Amino acid sequence: MLNGQNASTATDIADPETIDKTWTLVTGAPAGPFRILDIVGLTTAYNIAVMNPQAADPETVPGKVAAMLKERIDAGKTGINAGERFYVYDK
Repeated sequence: MLNGQNASTATDIADPETIDKTWTLVTGAPAGPFRILDIVGLTTAYNIAVMNPQAADPETVPGKVAAMLKERIDAGKTGINAGERFYVYDK
């Protein structure tokens, strides 16, 4: 499901906050997929995403997801430990 949620942001359907809020309201989960990605770290998510052969094609949804994750990793926005990713955290 995380890839589907990343795809929503990668294709500009919704922002992470809206997706997380919707996810938690619908499922009753304590955190949405983007908050979970912040906890897990984007490097881990990126390494999993690029294992998909379709991620090599930037025109595919997996390719857009991988590019989005890589852009944020390159900017140092890797998750809670970095203080920022999809959300900003106090260190």
